[in-house]
Amino acid sequence: MVQNEIKRNILSFEPQNERLCKLWIKGKSNYLSIISVHAPTEEKTDEGKEKFYEDLQIVHNKIPKHDIVTILGDLNAEIGKEDVYKNFAGKHTLHEISNRNREWVCKYAIANNVKIISTYYQPKRIHKGTTSWIKQTM
Repeated sequence: MVQNEIKRNILSFEPQNERLCKLWIKGKSNYLSIISVHAPTEEKTDEGKEKFYEDLQIVHNKIPKHDIVTILGDLNAEIGKEDVYKNFAGKHTLHEISNRNREWVCKYAIANNVKIISTYYQPKRIHKGTTSWIKQTM
């Protein structure tokens, strides 16, 4: 799944569980940590969701502070256009109103100073369904 030019720069691949893994890549001037996620759906128990976000936090906490962090995958949350989410979710979302899973995503975004990049810029409508995050650098 990784292009040959990138393979030589992969420093590690760390699977956490069936829903989380991390790929650590050496770039030209810095390191990139990519966390792949597949969060529990809205129908799953709160305990399952809590465990997922605890595991995600553990993976995130192990990443060096100077790394560029990208979280890719499906968080199974619908973030709406409500004003309360404007600090970490942009206005270009498919949803007018958020679903219940937004609580977990919001807590994580606030705690880790991350933004939902896929809703910040005006993408083609076909690309709006995938959520990606990036750590805000100062």
